[in-house]
Amino acid sequence: MDKPAKDFNAEELTEEVAGRVQQRMPDVDGDLIRREAAASVESHADARVTDFLGIIAERETRERLSGLAESSSPDAD
Repeated sequence: MDKPAKDFNAEELTEEVAGRVQQRMPDVDGDLIRREAAASVESHADARVTDFLGIIAERETRERLSGLAESSSPDAD
């Protein structure tokens, strides 16, 4: 039976990821960042190895937010 390698606190990790992303993307709404960070963390919640989950979730969150910004940009037409 596959189980995560160790327990981790998804809520705590989400806040850490959101904080780092907010520092790198200060113009983005904090609630949006937290939602995207939570989605990224949750998508890997069943990972067998969670050591680098924060790094992976941060990268995914930034990519999602960059994609949203590009698609909502007036120049995206």
